Amino acid sequence: MIYKKTTGELILLFLLSAALVTLFSTCSPIYPINPWDDAHVFMTIGKSMLNGKILYKEIFDQKGPILFFLHELAAAISYSSFFGVYLLEILSFWCFSWYGLKTMRLFSASSINIPLICLLSLLTVTSDAFYYGDSAEEFCLPFIAYTLYQMLRFVKTGELPGCRKSFLIGFFAGIVFWIKFNICVFFWGGSLLALIYIAYSKGLLQQFGKILGWVIVGMVIVSGAVLAYFAIHHALNDLIDVYFYTNLFKYSGTSSNGEPDVWWFIFVKLAILCILLLPVFLTKAQKNVKLLILGSYGTILLSFTFLTVQFYYILLLYVYGPLFIVFFRRMKPDAKIYGLMVAVAIVASALNWNIVSLLNGSFSHLTLDITDIVNRNETEDSKVINFSSYDTGIYLKSCQLPPGRHFFISNIEDESIREEQRVLVNSGDIKYLAREVIPVKTSHDYYDMPIPYNYHLVYKGEENFRYRFYTLLHKYLWNLEYLRPILGFVMNPETEPRQMFLYEREP
Repeated sequence: MIYKKTTGELILLFLLSAALVTLFSTCSPIYPINPWDDAHVFMTIGKSMLNGKILYKEIFDQKGPILFFLHELAAAISYSSFFGVYLLEILSFWCFSWYGLKTMRLFSASSINIPLICLLSLLTVTSDAFYYGDSAEEFCLPFIAYTLYQMLRFVKTGELPGCRKSFLIGFFAGIVFWIKFNICVFFWGGSLLALIYIAYSKGLLQQFGKILGWVIVGMVIVSGAVLAYFAIHHALNDLIDVYFYTNLFKYSGTSSNGEPDVWWFIFVKLAILCILLLPVFLTKAQKNVKLLILGSYGTILLSFTFLTVQFYYILLLYVYGPLFIVFFRRMKPDAKIYGLMVAVAIVASALNWNIVSLLNGSFSHLTLDITDIVNRNETEDSKVINFSSYDTGIYLKSCQLPPGRHFFISNIEDESIREEQRVLVNSGDIKYLAREVIPVKTSHDYYDMPIPYNYHLVYKGEENFRYRFYTLLHKYLWNLEYLRPILGFVMNPETEPRQMFLYEREP
């Protein structure tokens, strides 16, 4: 009976995950293309690795290697679309929702669990934090959800996870570390401190030490596999230089941080930190549960307060959504409750930027336009580069691959990156220069290398990309037009008019 119930729930959540990713991720086949430059960087590097290029040594971006291994797999599934990413997103989101449901059941046996996890899943993919889909944070969610469930289970029952589960926790920690190491440090680091204290208070410190050994084994195995890849390709120095040194000391994201450049915004973030921590203190959950949440959730929030934050970073916080079940654990759902949940789902869907853009016909098309030009005029020397620009997406549907290591200009202000692009262009091997200009992201002089004299403009397109809001509340209030004069006095959202240029070398 339990097996049938579990199987039915797994199927339900799989179908839900497939439906939500299909509707709200721009990697879905119903969208013409994912317009996000980061997603294109991931796919471009995945395609390049599939064609034999060595990560970091021959193709450059500072994100973690496992993220690019996933996109290499996606490129093997579908070489000229995001369909492979779309399938990975469904699997990822399925695991995230399943362990969210299991977390709810640690605190409640109410029949409201299933409807609530469905609503939480919808709120996750319709939020601004989900962005266009295909973020590093998105692929970390299932691993964090599994770990959070196992930690809460220990805190609630006092039963330590066995060797297999402890190994999996470490294995997943290793995966997250090699996707984006700061996520691993903030979540697992804060959790570990809380768990050590809880194990000590329960007299389980010695047993906890043994379990921790299996966690380390899991991390070592993943790390060993990653290091083996770079050792085989004689690229260990490149791994250290790009993934660690560059991220710690060069990368800031300040050219596109999505935050107002005012001194008082740190206090806004501190206020948001306090507000978001209120549910932890207000709930009647056990003291040790609160301590664990403070250790992991609080550490992530604290890092967001003092570091530059992109909207999609906040997606990590949705892994704690199932804990809101403590406020509804004795609730018996009726028609009114279901009606309210449906209303929330409709409003969230109606405010989702991706689906609204698709339905009103304003979805981005510029990348497809310039790709068509390159494909129509393809010759043996039709090499193309994102010149002094983020990744325009030119490599996805064209037959081209990057001609050099630095195929786009990232948020790392390094003159050697610009110099490599100049050398490539001056070599005479590059036929097309693709360039994307979004003022809010590329207003810095670093992104303004002059177009060489022997290239002429063959395409220029422009569109209003989207608003950039500083908080979710700001976004919702901005949709009420009569409040805009008041909001504008305090803080206007930045608009992102987007221009795309394509230049061709003179014959």
